[in-house]
Amino acid sequence: MKNTRKADNIARPATFHFYNLGCPKNLVDAERVAARLSAAGWAEADDPAAAGLLVVTTCAFIEAAEEESVEQILEIAAAKEEWQLLAVLGCLVTREGAELEDLMPEVDIFLDVASMEGLADEVAGPVTHDPGRLLFTPPHTAYLKIAEGCSNRCSYCTIPDIRGDLTSRPGDEILREAASLAGSGVRELIVIAQDTTAWGTDRNGEYDLHFLLESMSRIEGLEWIRLMYLHPARIDAERLAATIRSTNVIPYLDIPIQHVSDTVLEGMGRGYTEKDLRSIFDTLRSSIDGLVIRTTLMTGFPGETDEDFECLASFIEEYRLDHAGIFRWSPERGTPASSFGERVADEIISERLEELSSLQFDISADILAGMEGREIDVLVDMRSETGVSGRWYGQAPEIDGSVWLADPSALPGSIGKAVVTRSEAYDLFARPAEDFI
Repeated sequence: MKNTRKADNIARPATFHFYNLGCPKNLVDAERVAARLSAAGWAEADDPAAAGLLVVTTCAFIEAAEEESVEQILEIAAAKEEWQLLAVLGCLVTREGAELEDLMPEVDIFLDVASMEGLADEVAGPVTHDPGRLLFTPPHTAYLKIAEGCSNRCSYCTIPDIRGDLTSRPGDEILREAASLAGSGVRELIVIAQDTTAWGTDRNGEYDLHFLLESMSRIEGLEWIRLMYLHPARIDAERLAATIRSTNVIPYLDIPIQHVSDTVLEGMGRGYTEKDLRSIFDTLRSSIDGLVIRTTLMTGFPGETDEDFECLASFIEEYRLDHAGIFRWSPERGTPASSFGERVADEIISERLEELSSLQFDISADILAGMEGREIDVLVDMRSETGVSGRWYGQAPEIDGSVWLADPSALPGSIGKAVVTRSEAYDLFARPAEDFI
């Protein structure tokens, strides 16, 4: 869908401000759109009230994300001035199409996933070259999207309908972008895709993910390479462990398991079993020192029994994964699971969600408490009125908490050693063991 409703006949400053919703993959798309606007002569405005163009990049992965996107758009629309343009881009537009026009008459431009990079052409004139990305992350950290779409067809997931089948980027193109980011000062590169482990499976004869990571690790300036969105069905645990031991891929792995019960996993179409998960985690933990694991869990999938849920909870208690995002299943329009019978009652889903969340909070807090007195490397993210914050390798940006550093002189982008003095919820507090530069 591509729709522009307002004639561009109002004088406005050539400035833009982005509201980025959803996942890091959405953020990368937004950075490309912003770079094209910049190349067309428009400047980023920190204050939305001063921006001639307000841009919202949207998420539509689950119903709750759609609702959040709609609420944010309507709030922005209510506050904008007559002279400001409002553009809504991305997944929600692809998912809902023309219905958004009736729901949101205040929006001037709608662009779906396929056409969103053309926003600059709509408001500022053609951009004839690829200007790369305008990073919305701190300058020392960047995401690197290595593929688009997904071909897994999990029964609950809307991504293939929104983003299409897996399309891997060429390896040489990825490495050039990684080198460019490193040259601009990026020290932490976060490798992402809808399914990162599937990279290259659609490109016959091209090297695989592990070769790509080995090549990436030789790029000067990159200190940490972080892997996100590793589908368990494609993980070669022994080879992944060997890659981490021999490169600067950090021992932090994001492995969304969703569930553990074989019955539920089969209904989800995930392509692995509880036995497979145990084998993966046992191999990784026995082969990688200091391994940190993040996962994603879902409860309330149709047919999930008390026994299925207890299987999941017992697994989490046993394996004590460091971080977990926990979600309730929702019947997404057009997915096979939306027509499955044996729905779990909403109140039961809420109880299970609360139990899992409480269990994981205690596990994560206990793991962090056990780090007191330990020396860690800290990447400084920012200095503010509340102090200096950063992360150790066991914390991904935005989702895993922070390290609060007792050194007001530490500069963003610096990496130094610190000793953990205490923990609190998902955060660590530390004092420098050496000078940060």
